[in-house]
Amino acid sequence: MREKLAKYNFAKVFDLQNSKRTKFYKKFILNKNVEWSSSETTLSPYQKKSDFDKEPVLDRMELQLKKSGLTTEFTKNINLDWAVKDVTRLLKQYSNNEYILLFPFCSKKHQNKKWPYFKELIVKLKQDYKNKFPILIAPGPNEIQEANKLNAKVVTDNQNPVDLKTLISLISNAKFILANDTGPAHIASHLDKVGLVLFGSHTSAKKVSIENYNFKALTVKNLKDLNVDTVISEIKSKLN
Repeated sequence: MREKLAKYNFAKVFDLQNSKRTKFYKKFILNKNVEWSSSETTLSPYQKKSDFDKEPVLDRMELQLKKSGLTTEFTKNINLDWAVKDVTRLLKQYSNNEYILLFPFCSKKHQNKKWPYFKELIVKLKQDYKNKFPILIAPGPNEIQEANKLNAKVVTDNQNPVDLKTLISLISNAKFILANDTGPAHIASHLDKVGLVLFGSHTSAKKVSIENYNFKALTVKNLKDLNVDTVISEIKSKLN
């Protein structure tokens, strides 16, 4: 990373991650006159960064970009139509065109984001909906083995994890999405899918800008205390 950044004579850098790590990267840029846009440069007089960081992330990004003189047409109105492709072949293989898509995993570093009862939920969904909706899981590269233990249909492409555009397209075509707080949940939100994302106390749905008209968050203090019946009830209130 240091070698890559040192190659270029950057005039301005937009740090939208605003983490300690990305701030550290600034040291790798040899042009000391570079203008560095970050949450710190966006603060109003007397405003603390800790207070600013409590605001929804897309609001913060929009304000940061606007203060740099940029237009922000899509910052809070994200359009993923360009990433949706024809996945008819996979849909014929795994579903009857109406399916529930689950994302029961999370990164190894953030196991506190993982709701532990997806296996029990799948059993209950099949019973209550009498197998009306196939239950699909689209695992990542290191999740296939675990996905095979959940008694759902594991979507792969020639035994390999699906690529990003295929994943986005599967989300776009789903009848309902249920996910932990992971990347696919944010994709579902930006596509305004009917669905539910499960939050513990690791952060808030407001802070990560994930809720919209159709995609809602169910928040508890500890995900281990969130029972299957509560989640099923929320799903039934949204899934017709």
